[in-house]
Amino acid sequence: MEFGKLIKELRVSQGLTIKQVADAVEVNVRTYNYYEQSRHEPSLETLKRICDFFDVSADYLIGRTDSY
Repeated sequence: MEFGKLIKELRVSQGLTIKQVADAVEVNVRTYNYYEQSRHEPSLETLKRICDFFDVSADYLIGRTDSY
């Protein structure tokens, strides 16, 4: 599964809005929305914040493993 779909799935499964996640990972709403749409990729620092926020590994988010 691709990065955008994975982070959207995580967000929706936790009942969060795009704004809530964007605020938590310190990006604007449009930027985070672009991540979910696979229109942009996050910087390494933002990827780390997304991993920390959802408590998953970077390998999971970039599709190298199926486990968190």
